[in-house]
This record gives sequence, structure tokens and C-alpha cells, in this order.
Amino acid sequence: MELPGIRINRRQLYWTFQLGGWTVYAVLNAVYLVLAERFSAAIAVELVLLWLMGISLTQSLRTVIIRRNWLRLPLPKVIPRMLGMILLMAVPMQMLHILFRVLLVGNSGVEENTTGLLLGVFNFAFFFLLWSLIYFTVHYLEQARQTEIRNLRWEAAMRETELNRLKAQLNPHFMFNALNSIRALVDEDPQRARDAVTQLSGLLRTTLQMGKQKVIPFEQEAEAIRNYLALETARFEERLQFKIDIAPGSENIFVPPMMVQTLVENGIKHGIARLPKGGIITLEARPDENGLHIKITNSGLWQPNASPESGFGLRNTEERLQLLYHGRASFQIGSGPGQTVITSLYLPKQLST
Repeated sequence: MELPGIRINRRQLYWTFQLGGWTVYAVLNAVYLVLAERFSAAIAVELVLLWLMGISLTQSLRTVIIRRNWLRLPLPKVIPRMLGMILLMAVPMQMLHILFRVLLVGNSGVEENTTGLLLGVFNFAFFFLLWSLIYFTVHYLEQARQTEIRNLRWEAAMRETELNRLKAQLNPHFMFNALNSIRALVDEDPQRARDAVTQLSGLLRTTLQMGKQKVIPFEQEAEAIRNYLALETARFEERLQFKIDIAPGSENIFVPPMMVQTLVENGIKHGIARLPKGGIITLEARPDENGLHIKITNSGLWQPNASPESGFGLRNTEERLQLLYHGRASFQIGSGPGQTVITSLYLPKQLST
């Protein structure tokens, strides 16, 4: 339904310029003749006839342009064709002008010499040339706009595909880690293992629902993080402590689903899990006028040159941030006071999509 609407708009625009342009031509001629004290009823009829002839000839020219696909030709091939058509129209237009003047006024109003005839031909040729320039300029601008729209749609489709790929990576990654946590409880505490399976089921249901969206309210992300930390606490017991500090106003700011949860998971797996005595992980969120500041602090040592596997969550985060925010978000990770690692994330405000 959109394409017909576009065609109607183009047609309306074309006829607006077509009728308006030749009307301006007729009015300017009428004003000139009035000032020259040569205007009369017969002249008015002549101008109306020339107005109709101008519209008819340019409409015929447009038909030739479309049917012969001149709009798709390169300029070096279009220019000579258009110049030929302009002269082909200007000559009969001048002849009709003389005929109208003779029939309506009684004289041609044109000097009986070659120079006068040529001036009349070039006068009409100028208006046909101006019409052609406007017509082709509007077409090329429209073509450029359509090309830009197609490119933007293609980029959006590619970006959507890439985001889906990155989100799809997170589900099995998280699943494997959660199953490893439950496996460790099966022999040690079967009841807690069963409880952990129930927690995992609820968490997976939540993450699958979130995975269908580009962004979600931070409140939903925080709830998933709480469930995940509860699940991990069953495995690490006293070796894992956590603290969540979310300032009011943070809950309704939209964030990419599972992004913060992945960073929390990364801090536990590559930080706290490697410490004999475990440690603590803290999540802080503070909003401002333009977005949300998130800081994750976990016990451990920052190792920039760690194995590729350990940097999975970080690479995934960087790629998704670039695709969603185009450089407006920020992401940093490094050593903090003592044996801690600090991950800082800033997400600009974004509407739900």
C-alpha cells in the first residue's frame, strides 16, 4: 500500500511544477505586455493557447523520456538526446506562436528576418531547457534519496542479523555455565540441585523472552541478574557474596538484554571462581539526564592478555554496543583498588524497540 501512495505523491508533485511553471511563464509574458501597453483580449487568448501547447509538448517529452528509459542513461548520452528534443519542440512552438499572432492579432509581432525567428526559437528552447533541467534534477535527487533509503534498510537488516547472532551466542554460553553449576550440586546436595534446576528454568524463560527484544527496562535485567546470582550462590556458597545497589530512576532506562548479566557472569567466572577464598561482586547503577552509569566490581586480578575464551563476554559487549549506539555508549574494564576488577558501562537513553 505504500508504493501507490508514493506514486500519487510524485504525480501530484510533477503536475504542481508542470502547471505552476507554465503558469508563471504566461503571467510573466502578460505582465511584460501590460507594461509595454500591448496587452489585449486577443493576446490573452494567445497566451492561454501557448500555455496549453507548452504543457502538451513537455508532457510529450516526459513520455518519450520514460518510454525510452532516458532516466537510466548516463549524462553523456542523455545530453545530446535532450538538446535534440528541445530544438525539435522549440521550432514548432515558435511557428505556432507566429500563427496565433497572425490569426488573433493580425500580425506576427516578429521581425521578418532570420534573426527574429531564431531569437524566438531560442526563447522557447530556453524554457524547454529549464524544464528539462528541473525534471532531471528532481529525478536524480529522488533516485539518490531512494538509494540512500535502500542502503539504510540494508544496513539496518545487517545490524539486526548481527545483533541476533550475538544474542544467540549468549544463550548457549550462559546455559553451559549454569549447567556446570548445577552439576557440582548433584552429588553434594541433591535438594539444592533440584532447587537450582527450578531457578534455572525460570531464569531461562526470562532470558528467552528478553532475547526477542533489542532493549528492555533495566528493572528486568536486574531481576535476571538477581536470579543468576542466587543460582551461583548455590554452587559457591560462602565463597560468593554479592551486593546490588540500584539508584531510583534506573529501573525504566532501557538497556540491551543480558548485557549486564553477561558482565556479572564474566566477573564471577574469570575472577571470583579462580580465588581459593572466593570474593564479592557488586553491581551499582546510577542514572543521569542522558543515560545510565553501571559499575561492576568483582574480586580478582585484571589480565588484559587473557585467553580468547575468557574475553568472550567482553567482545560480545563491545560489538553489541557499537551496533546499537554507534559510539555513543562507553565500556571500560581495568584494575581497581586492591585485588579487584572494575567494569564501567555507560548506556545513553534509548526508546523501546
